[in-house]
Amino acid sequence: MEGIVRSVTAHPLVAIAVCFAALLLVYFLFKSLIKLALILILVAVLIGGYFYFQYPESRPANLKDAMEKVRVGVGKAVDQGKDAYEKGKEWVDKGKTVLDKGIDKGKDAIEKGKETAGDLGKILGGEGDAGNRQKP
Repeated sequence: MEGIVRSVTAHPLVAIAVCFAALLLVYFLFKSLIKLALILILVAVLIGGYFYFQYPESRPANLKDAMEKVRVGVGKAVDQGKDAYEKGKEWVDKGKTVLDKGIDKGKDAIEKGKETAGDLGKILGGEGDAGNRQKP
């Protein structure tokens, strides 16, 4: 291990090659995340540039004001997201309740259907199962 460290510090080209190999490995591992991040950054820069040149009177005077606007906007978005999550959670709970009631009604209907089928067999003349009757 010390030999590797000594050779990397003594030879800058080896250090560059090792760093390049490490960056290449990280790139291939996180290729899709890096692409997504680059695309999002590009879109943000394009949108920001558009509004910067299109509406110069509405941009903030300094960076502190801009950050404050962003912080307030993100806070509102997070609150809306929390509200949507809570409503969705309530809907899921209501759906589970309705589903459980439907399952219970289905079980009751099946039990009632079995009793009705047994009564029908007795009415038709067979004691018990109607399929066991002898044909005349």
